[in-house]
This record gives sequence, structure tokens and C-alpha cells, in this order.
Amino acid sequence: MAIRITFIIVILLSLGLLVSCNSGNSNKNASDKPFKFDQALADSLGKKHFEALALDSADRHCVDKVNEFAFSLLHQIAIDKDSSFVVAPLSLASAIAVAANGAVGAVRDSLEQVFGSIINANAFYKKYMAALHHSEYSDCLILNYLAVNKDAPILDAFSHAVSTSYNVCVKNHDFASKKAVNQINDWFHEQSLDDKIRVVEKLDPKSSLCLINTLEFNALWPPFNEKNTHLKAFETAWEEYLKIPIMHNSEASLPYVDREEFQAVSMPYYGSCYRMLIVLPKTEKLAPFSQTMTLESFHEILDSLKPVGLILNLPRFKCESDFLMMKLLKKSLPSVFNQKNVYFNAIVDDPFNSLELKEIDHKTSIEVNEKGTKAFSVTEESFVSISMKPEFIANHPFLYFIYDEASRAILLMGEFCGDGAIF
Repeated sequence: MAIRITFIIVILLSLGLLVSCNSGNSNKNASDKPFKFDQALADSLGKKHFEALALDSADRHCVDKVNEFAFSLLHQIAIDKDSSFVVAPLSLASAIAVAANGAVGAVRDSLEQVFGSIINANAFYKKYMAALHHSEYSDCLILNYLAVNKDAPILDAFSHAVSTSYNVCVKNHDFASKKAVNQINDWFHEQSLDDKIRVVEKLDPKSSLCLINTLEFNALWPPFNEKNTHLKAFETAWEEYLKIPIMHNSEASLPYVDREEFQAVSMPYYGSCYRMLIVLPKTEKLAPFSQTMTLESFHEILDSLKPVGLILNLPRFKCESDFLMMKLLKKSLPSVFNQKNVYFNAIVDDPFNSLELKEIDHKTSIEVNEKGTKAFSVTEESFVSISMKPEFIANHPFLYFIYDEASRAILLMGEFCGDGAIF
């Protein structure tokens, strides 16, 4: 009897938003010298990053497919999740695109309906990953590793395609050995992933392949003054009030839009075209509001943003999520993942076995703070001319998206519901 080969994708996103001028990135080669901000340099780097992500029409179609996938996920997660969460759509979509290079027949056709042409997706990810920004102000790193159990017969065509387009490192290991886990983690650390992050805890000896996709993002924005961070009331979805640390900036000048249903503000990161969009519902709770968010409404919000002076209040928070994605994908993408057997037989050279996508483990963490510290001040401070400026007070659940301004690709999205505040 033929042994069924399983294929597991493990996706981890480690995202630390260290939003102070003395925070470093995770690159082990980074200088230990005190950080000195240079506005002209930051502006120059931001312009270059924007130009590097200037995509053609085929690439933008791929971005739209990724973002449509993101909102499909958001709708499914928001139905069942009543607490804070975070996911990384671009990272997850790119890992699925790697696997899609080994899909055959109806499975490949279904994947292309959702993610677009695999050939075009390969070209897009190759270009996009090459344009990821690395500087003292912002650092984004995507790594791909394909661990092969012993001598599973990987086809050269598949290995070449994913190595060329996604820079996948393909190596053989004995999945029953603890040494293999250490070797994989050591490789990620050698590529400058934070040494504190353990990407893989164990490998399933019954699996033939394990694809590991990581995204690490560290970026600086104009820092909040810690002295202005205070415990303030935050109304949860259950109409309870929590006292959590709220960061405050009375002199912010940011792209902003105010509608009857919501407020939105876009916060830039220094030296790049990365942005965090925060959408704060006004008229209804976050769960039903999230169901109304689509690619079209996302673009409408971004197109409506105008620079204004405003008073900004934002929670200091940390969120970690761990999703087994197959259950969600079967609901959001039934044409692809709700079939009895989803095979990827163009990965292995073995006519007697079928390669099945077994599970996708998606682990994500995000931290938003002033200087990466839990300390806060209780000093009271008065503000001048409050009534002359609009106020953005994130004191109830909100949506957030980290995207790049050039292509509008969503790297990360989530909801903050009050849990996970950093004290």
C-alpha cells in the first residue's frame, strides 16, 4: 500500500514595532551606537523605497488578490474571535504561493482563481521581496526554508522555481532527530532573525516536507513622549471599561479621514513607505464593522486621507496569535481547501504517492509602544486649543493594517479589543 506523504506549512511572523528613536532593529550586524535621527536621510530612503515598490499592472493584480484574500480571512476570523488578534496576509499568501508551484490539475486552477496566475505571482514575489527595506529606520525580512525529510524525491523543476522566485533554502533533514530542529533554527538566526525567536519546536516524523516562512518587521515612527502616556478608560466590546496605558500626542500631523461610520488615521514609519492604518468605528461594534471592510473600502479610505493636525491617543499593546489556518481557509476559500484531498504532486517525483497539504500553522506577534518599555508616567499635562483640532481617541476596539504606500499590499492586519495592553 502506498504511503501518503503530507506537506506542512509553518508560518511565523515576528513583528516588533519599536517606535522610538533609540530602538534598534533585529539585525545582528546593526551598530550598537546611539541612534541619531536624520530627517533628510529618512526622506531620501522613503522616496527610494516608494520607487522600488512601483509595480506594473500584473504585479498590482497580484497585490489585489493578496488583499482580497486578507479581507476574506478578516471576515472569517472576526466571526469567531471576540478578542485581539493579528495575522500576516502577505506572508501567508506567499507561503501558499510557494506550495502552489507544486499544485496540479483542478487544485492549481482553483488556487489561480484566488491568487492569480502562479507565473505572475512568482514574478511579483521575486520583485517584492527584493524591494523589502533594510535601514536603520525600518527593517523588513522575509525568509523561506523548505525542510525535506531524509531523501524525499523533490522535483528539480519545483526546487528551481521556488528557489529563484522566493529565495527558498532547500535542505534535507531527519525529522525524527532533535538535531534537525536546532539546525533549522540556527539557519534562521544566521540570516539575522532575532536569536530569541525559536521558529520550529518540533518536526512531524511522518511528514515529508515542512515549509517555513518567516517575516520579521521592525520600524520606527515619530515617537510618543512616555511622559504623556497615562492610564485611561478603554471600552471593550462587552461594554466593560478597562484602565490601560494610552499614548498621547497633541501635536500630530497625519493623514486622516472622518466619516459618519468611522475615523481613520495613517501613521508613517521613518525611512520607508510602510504605514499603519488605524480604523476606529463610530456607529457600531467592531465585529459587524469588520464584515463591511473590503478591498474597495480599504482603497476608498486610503484615497480619502488628508494631512491634518490632530490629537492622537493610541493604546500601547502587544498581541500574539496562533492559528491553524486550514479550518479558516476551508471556510474562506472552499473552492481550494474544502476538497477531500488537496494534492501537490508536482513537488515530488513519486508516481505511487500523493503529496497532501495537511496543515498551515500561522503564528504572529506584534508590539506597539513608545520605546519598547513597559514603564509609563502618571504625570498630568494640560493641552492647549484642543477644540481647534480633531481628536483620534482609540478608546474602544479598532482595526489596524500595516501596508506599503506604493503598492498598498497588506503585510499585517489585526484587531485590538483591549486585551494585551502593555503596562
